[in-house]
Amino acid sequence: MSTELSIKRRFLNLRTFISFALGLAFILFLLLRLDVDMRATYERIRSAHPLLYLLAFVVYYASFPLRAWRWHLLLENAGERQLPSAWRLTPIMLINWSANTVVYARLGDAYRAYLLREESGASFTRAVGTVVAERMMDLAVVVGLMMVALTGAWRGGAGALPFLGIGLLALLGLFLLLMARLGPWLAQKLPARLSHILASFRQGVLGSFRRLPLIALLSVAIWLLETGRFFLVAAALDLQVSPMLLLFTAQAIALLVALPLTPGGIGIVEPGVAGILMLVLSREEAWSVAILDRTISYLSLIAVGLVILLLREVLRLRAASRAREENR
Repeated sequence: MSTELSIKRRFLNLRTFISFALGLAFILFLLLRLDVDMRATYERIRSAHPLLYLLAFVVYYASFPLRAWRWHLLLENAGERQLPSAWRLTPIMLINWSANTVVYARLGDAYRAYLLREESGASFTRAVGTVVAERMMDLAVVVGLMMVALTGAWRGGAGALPFLGIGLLALLGLFLLLMARLGPWLAQKLPARLSHILASFRQGVLGSFRRLPLIALLSVAIWLLETGRFFLVAAALDLQVSPMLLLFTAQAIALLVALPLTPGGIGIVEPGVAGILMLVLSREEAWSVAILDRTISYLSLIAVGLVILLLREVLRLRAASRAREENR
């Protein structure tokens, strides 16, 4: 399918490497511009407590089975049956996140829906609709946690990020309302094929909002694990920072990653995180947190996703070989 080919090309696409290079160049430019002591930053990262860093890694990846379970529930809500188990959806979820670190416009989300269709025959457009609903739920939790941070002991230096989060949430809410109100009318005006696609997508989005208590609980648990990763990275570096500031910064990472400006937010997240933390930490301390955290939430995702894709390809080739032998 074209979606699969498009994603595979972009993993090793020249533009992908250019985006990495530009993102890293921008980070280096900021480090030099801000007169950050590179040696001191490197030494601080090297001194990180290995067990706490490993725990941060485990906590982060523990969120993916929960994400897969939640997506399974959303797909069931939208009317999909004969689904793979949540455990089997977990590698697909990891591929989605890995793809988003290397391709523009979060095309990994569409690739996730394609892989589900390949795995179970589920509707591609309906699956995309559930992903959109999932992103709305994530944003609601992130904005909520950010508001909690702002009502706590730390209130200064929030900047425009809370307004950005609220604005995005309002836009998505308006989209949901328009989908509910105007969807049927618009479907009548479109050609039959487009009308079917719209109806399937609409069912995926609107149908996902059932069993909300359980889904909301899973969403909060997922983002607490994401936040826990950031707390553990700060602890690994032995930095004394207000928990409310760490809570706010962890949600700021989610908002910055959600902006489809660069793959995985490279070149945007790092200075954003460091800029917030420099309110209370030295430049070197702030950048050490930003960089060390991204080794988990960015660099490791690329490696994990590529390994899973390779394993899937090996298993697919083996299955095809067995099928050919049985047909002889």
